[in-house]
Amino acid sequence: MDLAISTKTFDCTIDDGLAHIVLNQPDRGNPIDGEFCREFNLCIAEISERTDVRSVLLSARGRLFSVGGDLVSLVKQGDALPRTIKAWTADLHAAIARMVRMRAPVVASVSGNVAGGSVSLMAAADLVVIAESARISSAFAKIGFSPDSGSTTTVTRRIGVARARRFFLLGETLDAKTALSLGLVDFVVPDGAVQGEAERMARELAAGPTEAYGAIKRLFSQTLDRSLESQLEEEAQTLAATSRTADAREGVKAFVEKRKPVFAGR
Repeated sequence: MDLAISTKTFDCTIDDGLAHIVLNQPDRGNPIDGEFCREFNLCIAEISERTDVRSVLLSARGRLFSVGGDLVSLVKQGDALPRTIKAWTADLHAAIARMVRMRAPVVASVSGNVAGGSVSLMAAADLVVIAESARISSAFAKIGFSPDSGSTTTVTRRIGVARARRFFLLGETLDAKTALSLGLVDFVVPDGAVQGEAERMARELAAGPTEAYGAIKRLFSQTLDRSLESQLEEEAQTLAATSRTADAREGVKAFVEKRKPVFAGR
């Protein structure tokens, strides 16, 4: 094992190119609170800069993936609540932005229900594997809040503006099958198979052409904000840059030689 980090709110290990972050407060429902936001931001800052991280697996212990924001802590804030929200989101939003932009693809393994801001954390992953019995809830409007954690971007990029707006306005709860049909998740598997399938996928990605994955992520993150002509040029520039990598040379050589490529992540 290359690295092991244990915090109060999650564990993170790096092994053979795979960074595995496990939310680790099952007795509390793996909530988002100030401590989680700080620790998660530091962790993502670390792994997003490590050249040995070639994919990320995000999962959780317990029967819930995450209940979202820690409402018990928020209630205690009283008049200080707006300042607390800005402090928490300063860390959490930076972490999610870096997770979305890092070159390593992120796989979310969701075995239990997910609600509130954690829906965005899940939706920010590049691939989401969810259990058949899991439910996804938009809890914000139910408690008089508006969305945070990048929800209006990450969820919208997956299911579209109109459907995302409905999800948040009505405070909907989606079952796994509905979430799959909308594109909010990518794979629905039997409850007991989620972690194994998600890890298999993450390890496969960890053995792949990491720079190419990063380029794919960047191109898709900006496609809705650019004109066709701008995106075509960006594709050309990105492909030219990617073609200079060792993995691109190996991929072409392996294809010509009719063998499986061995990618080094560079």
